[in-house]
Amino acid sequence: MESREGDGDSSLPPLFVALPPQRPARVVLPPESPDPTVLPEITLLDRAVSRGDDPDALRGLPLPPDRLLARQYRVVRPLGYGGMGEVYLALDTKVGGREVAIKILRPENGGPEGPAPHPAPDSADHPLARERQELVELNHDDIIRVFNYGHHPDVGDFLVLQYVDGPTLEEVRTRALLHPEEFGGARFYEFVLAYGVRFLAGLAYLHAPERGKVYGDLKPSNVMHDGSTTKFIDVGSVRRAGAPGLTTADYRAPTVGPRGESTSGDDLFSLGETLRHLCGLDDLDALADLSPLAGSDAVPDARSPQVHAARRMTVPLPPDGLGLGLFSLARVLRRATRPERADRFATAREMDEQLRGVFREMRSLRLRTETFEPSPLFLQSAYALDGGLGSPPPPRQWAAEAARGAGGGVPDGYGAGGDGRDSGDGGDSGDGGAAVRYPAPAPGDTAQELPVPRPDPDDALHTGLSRLGDDDPAALLQHTADWPGTPEVELLRCRLTLRVALRPGAQVPPQLHDAAVALGRAEDAIGPTAAPYDWRLDWHRGLLALAADDVPRARGHFDRVYAAIPGEYAPKLALGHCAERLGRPREALTLYEGVRMRNPSLGGAAFGAARARIALGGPRALAHAVEALDAVAQHSRHRTAARVAAVRVCADHVRGGDDLAEVVRRLGRLFFAHGLTDEQARLRMRAHVWEGARVLLGTGAVSAGQLREVARGADARLRFPASARQLRVDLSGFWLGLAQQAAREPGGAGAAVAELLLDRAYAIRPFGLRHARGAR
Repeated sequence: MESREGDGDSSLPPLFVALPPQRPARVVLPPESPDPTVLPEITLLDRAVSRGDDPDALRGLPLPPDRLLARQYRVVRPLGYGGMGEVYLALDTKVGGREVAIKILRPENGGPEGPAPHPAPDSADHPLARERQELVELNHDDIIRVFNYGHHPDVGDFLVLQYVDGPTLEEVRTRALLHPEEFGGARFYEFVLAYGVRFLAGLAYLHAPERGKVYGDLKPSNVMHDGSTTKFIDVGSVRRAGAPGLTTADYRAPTVGPRGESTSGDDLFSLGETLRHLCGLDDLDALADLSPLAGSDAVPDARSPQVHAARRMTVPLPPDGLGLGLFSLARVLRRATRPERADRFATAREMDEQLRGVFREMRSLRLRTETFEPSPLFLQSAYALDGGLGSPPPPRQWAAEAARGAGGGVPDGYGAGGDGRDSGDGGDSGDGGAAVRYPAPAPGDTAQELPVPRPDPDDALHTGLSRLGDDDPAALLQHTADWPGTPEVELLRCRLTLRVALRPGAQVPPQLHDAAVALGRAEDAIGPTAAPYDWRLDWHRGLLALAADDVPRARGHFDRVYAAIPGEYAPKLALGHCAERLGRPREALTLYEGVRMRNPSLGGAAFGAARARIALGGPRALAHAVEALDAVAQHSRHRTAARVAAVRVCADHVRGGDDLAEVVRRLGRLFFAHGLTDEQARLRMRAHVWEGARVLLGTGAVSAGQLREVARGADARLRFPASARQLRVDLSGFWLGLAQQAAREPGGAGAAVAELLLDRAYAIRPFGLRHARGAR
């Protein structure tokens, strides 16, 4: 018995008992790759075919060496590892001495139609010729080939199998326990997911309607790591779906019949248990149910369930490795191993999609680099979910300062964080004063801007739905009014009605009721059997809860979506918003970072991570926030908004001349490299940065000489002022321009704002003894 040292808790049970013997092997890690099927290359240094005969091992066997079976296969030695039963290495004398494995099909060991391991005395029938021929016809890279079948008087029926010699997954797990460095440490869990993706390809092949078979007895000892590939090595358990056969208690689904009658869903359960065993996630239920969404928002301590689980895994995760990937891994395995079939993945393809998503998430978090692939279930949102941070400040910001008597004083955003933006937990952001914090988008806005599920390809109106735009929800409701009420049509009507309800001036409660009615029709169309397990319904319930400003209820719905599709980014984006609105910035950061690192182009995750960083505070909070915004890729539709936000955040936290020079440099790149070409928006950004410089001058944080240095280093096209007087002249002109923008707001709402801005423009303009036209 062995146990891992250093846990600091003597009450913990040992991790493993009676480790299988280790055969000498060479493990070569592959280069880093976003391909979720890449595995290490494992080469045994002591292959069974090269070992000398052991007289003790051969004594008493029914097939001693040199026995010729069916006048073709010459026995070399027994093979007994990997739980394959009675298997012999032999040479095919009619195919150039090719190495093959001979598997004896004894009734007590079961064949393709053999008995279950629990009492079933009537099921011990020999395999029929037709079933043997079906095994020979199996042809998949991840399933060991069956070359032939035959009969020998001394031993009865046998199968002739492709000979492979590598470690079983049980042996791989033991190597990882003893030598985690051979698998790249925490990278081991990405290889576990790669095993899953590979196995699912083989299972999908067996489950295909034209074959209708199940593997039946999937477990670590029945799968071999062959070089850099994998093989199902015991085809004796393969049978028609629903037929009795071999199973193993520790990996058998509770829905398997008393004689081993299995379905394709039961194979997926066994795969989930196999992967769970490889990971060492013994307390899977507790970790999957905990997730980052339960408990406090505090940093996990050494005795927290997630830290405890991480240290007990096959390869212990480091303290900084408790990100979202661990919870997503636990959740994907939890769904695969639910007791009820309907709660599990319905098909190998469905499970494959989620394993790939979790792989990308874990790899991105480990490498801090992008591992992106378009979601198979969601359309990418066109909205930045920036809460206004990605746009230049509106004119009313300066008007609000004037109304409070700011006049020429310190505006919001320069060390004080006014306008209600300093709510929530947090601390020092490293700016020498209280951090300016930024609000999450309003729940109603988020309900309209989160990603939309892709139309189900099996929906009767999938083609028509895929061609629709979404610019005018009221017009779309009219356009689709006479369409049949398929599930996807009713889900679309739910979203469209929600958007109509949230338009300015709409009667929100009655309209939201109509959206809920449409969702009820969608549920009816899906049907009572499938509806309780359809994550799309929970997704839309979450949207409706957000629209009604019920964030806790929305969080519960989105958490159920996360449990159903753990590899998808959209539910984590929604949960990040809920965490922000509920004042839990650390939880929000965990969720946003899991999405952002996987795809930095998703502005919603970048803006959310920046807001959460600043809310949490700390000496590098500002740097990390700006880093998240800068990481939004050049090709992203949210690129310009992210650069605007970076300038605003930097301008809100300037402390001296160097900070001001950085803000001005960023402003020049925003105007002339990063796509902010709208002149009205440029005017507002100039006013924001110029005002920051004026405040720094007024407080003595920047001297007149430093201001000249900043102006000298700025892009000449910015025309940044080199003196305090010119700064005031510019600001007066900016505020006159902002007054004109406010006055043009529809409905006359901006008239009061314009008047306040005019007063502020005149108040800041420096006095002069004469007027010089055209002077700066």
